Amino acid sequence: VRKEKLGDRITALQQLVSPFGKTDTASVLHETIEYIKFLHDQAGVLSAPYLKRGHHQHQVPQYLKSSSVSPDKSCKDGGGEVSLKGRGLCLVPISSTFAVASDGPVDFWTPFGGQFR
Repeated sequence: VRKEKLGDRITALQQLVSPFGKTDTASVLHETIEYIKFLHDQAGVLSAPYLKRGHHQHQVPQYLKSSSVSPDKSCKDGGGEVSLKGRGLCLVPISSTFAVASDGPVDFWTPFGGQFR
């Protein structure tokens, strides 16, 4: 029962982070770790204006330093060994996020089509 539950959770993670990619457990967990790092960096970038770190102290997120992804190539096909668009991700300007954030208390974290088990 426990192994089946773990398998179900790995499958759910695979559908979230790499729906058309590799399905082996190690790859899914690696993609999950990278996606969590990306989300953490995005949260840092998007919250920077509210934390008043200073508008000239913009730091390049770690995932951009450690891979061949660059901000200029983040939303273009090809261009680098890894593209954010190819992974279903894309950086957006902070000014574009205010309208989404002000829409109301929508649960953005609920997975499409259901809940985690």
